Amino acid sequence: MQTVPSCPEHNNDKSRDDMYVLTQICMNAASGENLAKAIFMRSVVGTLKRSPAFRAALNEDAEWMKGGARRYKVDLGRFDSFFDGLCHAIFFERYGKRFDPRTHVMHHIYLSFQSDAPEEQARIATARSMMSTFFQAFEDRIDYFEAAKIDEIVYANHIVDPVGERASITIAHSFYGCFEVVSLLTAKIPPVFVGRHSV
Repeated sequence: MQTVPSCPEHNNDKSRDDMYVLTQICMNAASGENLAKAIFMRSVVGTLKRSPAFRAALNEDAEWMKGGARRYKVDLGRFDSFFDGLCHAIFFERYGKRFDPRTHVMHHIYLSFQSDAPEEQARIATARSMMSTFFQAFEDRIDYFEAAKIDEIVYANHIVDPVGERASITIAHSFYGCFEVVSLLTAKIPPVFVGRHSV
């Protein structure tokens, strides 16, 4: 379990986004009788029944596809909020300090999303290829974490930070072994200059 100190108000504000992201990930990863579907049935269905507003928001602009599958619109702002929080927790646990937006820029790439836009398809394909090459190149420097393994791994991540928190950090997240996100924490100042010069 990844945790980071947070005030109750901030934590409560995030709960709706957390449920939204959980729902979307489970719908994306559910297949047959796997764990993602079991968690969807146990943790999400009740919320959908109790909250018509949440159900309506989730179904907004949803489309039926050939073969009976359904495509759902994704609110990237809510996903970014969720993965920002997750990366803040990972950063705090790993380095013992809070993430500082003055030293790093955070960006998330959602490899499991699909888009009709050719440029977005190309961007995701390029990112997937680059990340595969990157993680192979740094294979000996990767730290691996997995959590909540119940027959299947619910969540796992791979972290590459060759020189620690002062430089750029790459975190590859995986949910249920198939929903993949890459978080890039890009250093604003090269580490060689940190703490050595003043203006």
